[in-house]
Amino acid sequence: MADGPKRVGEDVERREHIKPKLSIDQQIAHLRAKGVKFEKCGVEEARVYLSYERGFYELTAYRKLFTKRQGGERDGEYANLDFAQLVAFAELDESLRDALLVMTRQIEHYQGTKLNYAIDEREDEDGYAIVEDFLLSLKPESKDYMEKEFDRSAFSPYTRGIHEKYSGNKSAWAFLKVASFGSLVDFMRFCGRRWDDERLGGSHYNMKRVKSVRNCAAHGSCIINSFAEVDNAERPASREVHEAAAKTGASKATRRKWLHNSAVQEIATTLVVYADVVPEGKMRQNGIARLKSFFDEADEVADLLPSKGPDAKATAAISFVKSLTKSLGLIE
Repeated sequence: MADGPKRVGEDVERREHIKPKLSIDQQIAHLRAKGVKFEKCGVEEARVYLSYERGFYELTAYRKLFTKRQGGERDGEYANLDFAQLVAFAELDESLRDALLVMTRQIEHYQGTKLNYAIDEREDEDGYAIVEDFLLSLKPESKDYMEKEFDRSAFSPYTRGIHEKYSGNKSAWAFLKVASFGSLVDFMRFCGRRWDDERLGGSHYNMKRVKSVRNCAAHGSCIINSFAEVDNAERPASREVHEAAAKTGASKATRRKWLHNSAVQEIATTLVVYADVVPEGKMRQNGIARLKSFFDEADEVADLLPSKGPDAKATAAISFVKSLTKSLGLIE
């Protein structure tokens, strides 16, 4: 016999640990209780921002960039945090995501173009067998996933024509047009091994980090708050990234610090790959212009953001990324 509907409050005991929903006024009161000031941004302005611009959960994610008091009557409160600073970081993050989304999309495009060109130029490739061999090289579950990925293109008005023409015999150019970023990365590794091209095969490691940045930017995830993390990179940065970072003039300790931060390492990798893969032209100019706009916005709010001490993590990380961008010749 099926259980009847649960009564309101039946799971209250089980859910006691869940944080309660807060109204806008309660959110502001909560922030005040945590020591957040409303001096540079008034309460009414903050109320409007929380109501129509960004949600409480997203905005407060940037609190981790600021230190808390330890001991005394105000133990656990933020020592020097104004609501306006949370807003500034949220707006900067939006600008950074916009730039990175465009740049990672361009990387994806040009990596696919380079692969197509390599296949076209090889006399031992016909453009069809390589896709078949690639799928056969995969584990059954991965092969099934990619074939379903291709089949799903039949339901999109933008890729239906490709599916209708190539579903029976997949060409590399058709496969790359509908493949996900992850499938592109796997195909790059396969081609590198197939052609004994160590540079191509090895580049998929950097591309995995580019993919991570693309996913983050596309889904609107917070980035800048991650600059507060210490030694959280799961794997070391690639040789190419270390070499590029060394040209910034930053000390070895500074380079180690930021390349061991997962978010900064992935952004640095994206910049290195971008400088290598995306050619001069309108697309590159567009991507660089968006990144430069982010740095310009950071300069505009510099007086609002911490510039020294333990609260300056984000400012220091942005400065390191800017130095790397300059050393790569992407901006002056």
